[in-house]
Amino acid sequence: MTDAEILTLVDRLERCLLPKEEFHHRDHLTVAVVYLCAGDFDAAMDRMRASLKRFAQHHHVSGLYHETLTWFWLQQIQMRLDCRLCLEESVRKVQSELADKNLPFEYYSRERVNSQEAREKWLPPDLK
Repeated sequence: MTDAEILTLVDRLERCLLPKEEFHHRDHLTVAVVYLCAGDFDAAMDRMRASLKRFAQHHHVSGLYHETLTWFWLQQIQMRLDCRLCLEESVRKVQSELADKNLPFEYYSRERVNSQEAREKWLPPDLK
């Protein structure tokens, strides 16, 4: 993706112009890179939370947003992110290193991450 395509993706998510079937794991990572490069972790988390909840509400999907997983992925991205790189390079690096959607299960038991409590608030990992 080019820098322009990355920013277009963020804009389309924020304005709910993406069909829900077109917003995949790699796209979540891309948006998170942009948000983290634009501000600190807390600001990125607030922005990600708002965008994902708005997107879910727009598509009439309840239970789509997950606080613990959103926090987990933002933290993983932040640890790997170098905002001195251009967006394209940053996104490529993060997508490459965090392609495995099952990574949270190295840190969280399925029972914990699938709990309603984990959906509603951040829970610390119980495995690692």
